[in-house]
Amino acid sequence: MSASAVTPIHGRDGDLVSLCIATDPKHLEDLLEALSRASFPINPQLWHRATSVTVEFPAWESNVEELKTLLTLNGFDSAELCVRPALATFEAAG
Repeated sequence: MSASAVTPIHGRDGDLVSLCIATDPKHLEDLLEALSRASFPINPQLWHRATSVTVEFPAWESNVEELKTLLTLNGFDSAELCVRPALATFEAAG
């Protein structure tokens, strides 16, 4: 199923989306600390590679701007945050 064929899951805070961001292993703790400051719970799934770690988690569409702000305030590039429909897969994350 392609990302365009995914039916969105909709709630009062918008559509449910899957977010991912990659970092190098030495900055993983800083990234997780930044995400822990969100006003909502984040339960990340980590994908470890030799030179990077991809952090993936669901959130509501209305939370994306808050996350981008948190990333920027903590020294990460918010443009690196990938946003996809919740049931879509990330083809080449990280």
